[in-house]
Amino acid sequence: MGPPSKLWFMTKPQLPQAPTPPFPRRGRPRQRPTLLGALTLGSLFLSSLGGLSAAAQTAAQAKAAPPALQTYLASDGTATFSHRVALFDVKGDIAGVSSRVGLDLSDLAATTGTVTVPLARLQTGIAKRDEHAKSERALDTARYPNATFELQTLTGGALREGQTLATTATGTLTVKGVRRRLSVPVKATLQGGRVHVSTQFKFNPHDYGVNYPGSSDSVTVGVRLSLRPATP
Repeated sequence: MGPPSKLWFMTKPQLPQAPTPPFPRRGRPRQRPTLLGALTLGSLFLSSLGGLSAAAQTAAQAKAAPPALQTYLASDGTATFSHRVALFDVKGDIAGVSSRVGLDLSDLAATTGTVTVPLARLQTGIAKRDEHAKSERALDTARYPNATFELQTLTGGALREGQTLATTATGTLTVKGVRRRLSVPVKATLQGGRVHVSTQFKFNPHDYGVNYPGSSDSVTVGVRLSLRPATP
């Protein structure tokens, strides 16, 4: 008997084999999210938010934007006054009243502007009385040649051709360097593209340092002017 080819204790043991995994399903392979894809999606999201934010800001700015005001001017208005001094009623006129106004005819509440009354041009019909009225104890026109009214608010409404609208103007009246808040009634008429404005009101001249001897504590003032659109 010949020798055995291998001894039993030298034979390499056979290890059990792992089962073969099943074949994957056929079809489109599943893609894992990548960093590039995440960044792309994030950029698109932020861009959409930025677009919405810009649109919201534009809408807010449009809503908050003031109306377009057209400039109107007047240079040949007139002012009148009536004031009791001692036993006499003194009346006078002032020519050359001027005004510059920013006006939106569809919304008078947006109106801004100033009216200037040249007190140095006051006339009462008597030269000596004019001197007294312009003196340092009264209006002191050498130092304060003008009185001004700076408009701050005007009751709203729309002004149409041929219509007269009654409103109330509130602002600051400055006389002899003294500034005080005042509300006055105003009538405005739109005719032929011009705005005709008139007002009549009272105030206490002593509140403004106008203390001529024997003068009363009430003066009645009237103003008329015609506003025309400014030439571009």
